[in-house]
Amino acid sequence: MRTWQAIAVATQFGFTLAVAVGLGIFVGSSIDGWLGWQNAPAFTLLGVFIGLASAIYSTVQSLQAFTRRNNASSERDKEA
Repeated sequence: MRTWQAIAVATQFGFTLAVAVGLGIFVGSSIDGWLGWQNAPAFTLLGVFIGLASAIYSTVQSLQAFTRRNNASSERDKEA
């Protein structure tokens, strides 16, 4: 069971990373295009970094919740 849980967490991180960074690239490049900054994609890079940070934050939050659930179920198993 733990193997499938690890695969689920890795898959979730990959999907979250792809969506967050992709959205950051899209929004950043749209802003750069609107400002006429195609040669200096400052907002595109900013979008990538913000997307990366949000994906990492989301994954850490999910892992903490997952750990709390596992610890609670382990304690219930010990009591039974």
